[in-house]
Amino acid sequence: MMTDNLPRDPFSGDLVTRRTAGRDEGDRRRKGWNDFRRAYPGFIFTLGIALFAMLVVDGWLIYRRVDYAAEITTLRSHMSGAEREKTDAIVEATESKARIELELAKRQARLEKRFHLNVSVDSARMYLESGGATLREMAVQFGPERNVTPAGDSLPAAIPRGERTVAEVDDGGITLDGGTRILTAGGTLDKETAPVPAGALRVGRADMEAIRPNLSAGMKVYFY
Repeated sequence: MMTDNLPRDPFSGDLVTRRTAGRDEGDRRRKGWNDFRRAYPGFIFTLGIALFAMLVVDGWLIYRRVDYAAEITTLRSHMSGAEREKTDAIVEATESKARIELELAKRQARLEKRFHLNVSVDSARMYLESGGATLREMAVQFGPERNVTPAGDSLPAAIPRGERTVAEVDDGGITLDGGTRILTAGGTLDKETAPVPAGALRVGRADMEAIRPNLSAGMKVYFY
């Protein structure tokens, strides 16, 4: 083979070969953050928006917490020593009573032999149970615990805790003693856009239709 026309190294006199295809591919591999950012701009933009939204929500929660703490401090500063002691005693008694009610509701729900509903507020789930067996598990949505009036002020509308009783069952859902409503969604909960009224609950239509034959006035509902 003739090699006179091939390029040679000027110092060693060895033949100089061209880059191979594999070497070229290796040089084109992306290295570092800048290459990744140029290759996936849409992903980086979406990630940035999500991070910004999380920071905004965290900032709003921190602001509300500080605002509530400042409001409590202001209210307590206008109280006398006796009023503060009385308020602390009421709060402590209320918290103790709430804890007792929750524990009693859990215990009674485990012992209940008839059809009943258990509502886990923390996990947003509702269960149809009988004799210790879970017959159906349902996702549930809760309304806010404060109802804003047309005048702009807000009134407490807390989700109940403890034991309640079904007062009425109709096409719209379930009414409990005390007026709390368990509403029926138009379809599935993930497609429901209407807000849940303050102090109320909402379950999917398929779940409500499935448990309706087992619902009746006087049935127990345990919130915990």
